[in-house]
Amino acid sequence: MSQSIKNVILIGAGGTLGTHIFDAFDSDKHFTLSVLSRKSSASTFPSHIKVHSVGDDYPEAELLAAFTGQDAVVCAISAYSNAIQKSFIDVAIKAGVKRYVPAEFGCNTMNENARALLPTIFGGKKEINDYLVEKENAGLTWTALATGVFFDWAMDNGFLAYDVAGKKATIWDTGDVKWSATTLATIGLAVKNALLISEKTANKYLGIASFTVTQNEVLAAFEKATGTKWEVERVQSEEKKKVGEEMWGKGDIQGAFILIAYAMFVAGHGCNFPEELGTANELLSLPKEELDDVIAKIVHG
Repeated sequence: MSQSIKNVILIGAGGTLGTHIFDAFDSDKHFTLSVLSRKSSASTFPSHIKVHSVGDDYPEAELLAAFTGQDAVVCAISAYSNAIQKSFIDVAIKAGVKRYVPAEFGCNTMNENARALLPTIFGGKKEINDYLVEKENAGLTWTALATGVFFDWAMDNGFLAYDVAGKKATIWDTGDVKWSATTLATIGLAVKNALLISEKTANKYLGIASFTVTQNEVLAAFEKATGTKWEVERVQSEEKKKVGEEMWGKGDIQGAFILIAYAMFVAGHGCNFPEELGTANELLSLPKEELDDVIAKIVHG
């Protein structure tokens, strides 16, 4: 089957990451972009974008109508929705879609230690990738992207505990473990570029990273950008892990965030992409980004 991709439908276009994927495709005339949107969604899109509105439970008949004629389906909804993603995949096959991009974005879920830490989230993503591998003989190809943490998002909302306004940071252990991260715009560009060279990205699990850094390097960049020393609180990773497990066990999503940070800040969980996964930055023609530049933009706008 030829893997030339032109018609792309995006699921989750109004979300944190989805808006950046939307912008990347919408700005490239190689693609005709449309959007799958739930009828209850308040998201709006430019008038030139075809919006396929479907029921909130994603009825198969409505999905089939939306997917028919599409070359690729890009999923940017919550990765916790495994049953929904499997339904998308099954309907994509029925509709003759050529490529499916799952909601993999984040940590390296090929790493066993990471999956053991968060089996519902990381294990769930691996389950979707395994399902896609199973469906290869049905004619559907796939591309999954591990991105590390969404760097600018994580800094804006305090996920990694760098408080720009208060000039305070929380550093786990020594703060010297390297972890990979990617900015939202670069993730959007990577998804789009992966479909531009679809023959080279078929049935591949690819890592990308704007940079691979340590907590201390991020702190130094913030101190440089703000021109002042920051107050630093040091915490122990194993103590944080216990807190995260207890919170997540009670269904508190903040506990999952703590465990994701543990995967990043404690070696051996696959988050140092150059060493533990490899990066496809060159393959996908991604721009070189400097930590100091990205931090300065976060601080100064």
